[in-house]
Amino acid sequence: MGAAFATVLMIACTAPSLSANALSFPPTDFAILNPDTGVAIGRSRYRVDSTSDGATLDGENGYFDGQTDVETAHLELDAAGQQPRQVEFDHTFYNADKSILMRAHVDLKSGAATCIDNSSGQVSTQSATLSFPADTWAGASIVIPIQDILRAGVKGASRRLHVFNCAPSPKIFAINVNVDPGSAVWTSYGAEALRVEVRPDFGWLNVIIAPFVPKLHAWFDPNDGWAFVGDEAARYYKGPKIMLVKTRDSVRAAREAK
Repeated sequence: MGAAFATVLMIACTAPSLSANALSFPPTDFAILNPDTGVAIGRSRYRVDSTSDGATLDGENGYFDGQTDVETAHLELDAAGQQPRQVEFDHTFYNADKSILMRAHVDLKSGAATCIDNSSGQVSTQSATLSFPADTWAGASIVIPIQDILRAGVKGASRRLHVFNCAPSPKIFAINVNVDPGSAVWTSYGAEALRVEVRPDFGWLNVIIAPFVPKLHAWFDPNDGWAFVGDEAARYYKGPKIMLVKTRDSVRAAREAK
């Protein structure tokens, strides 16, 4: 999300199972901010729609300078209809003239992945066939396992997962999801929220590499069923940092609908 999770998250032996409830995500609006100044630079909307075998996540991000990006993810439920798994992902970034700036696409079933980079004005396309661990996620869908961790009541703990990202070629990263021990008022959101930190796990190299690796932070509302309310991350690999913050109108609409 916000590109979010465009970067790119074990609870000792007893990781909670993901539930179909995690696929509930009504249309939600976000402001896109410059995290250094707090100034709005765009708007974003995400939603999850049910399908016969799972759900589809759609996200649209529009920037005031004319740039846009569109994210789509397909999720399937297991035979019992309980555990969701991401099976496809596409995130395409467009310049103001509608030409492609970046694109990440992956079919997690076949392993086929493609990364397109046109940031230098010369199109670079890199493809690979990867073998994805069952706990691999991509893009905004990473919110699903994080919410499941929070709904299980886990705080102050870390869980290891995997994510796909173009960096700049197709890659799978092991990540750690670290949950703060308690909630606090998140100023940008204007209400209480619990912060989750996501960062790559390089094993024994963490001591050397970790200080130089950008972190991703996401916030969830403990008073609204752990609804995702924002994040701070790079828009794409080595791209500008952005912050997504759920708008108060979306918060009000969600609470009135209950």
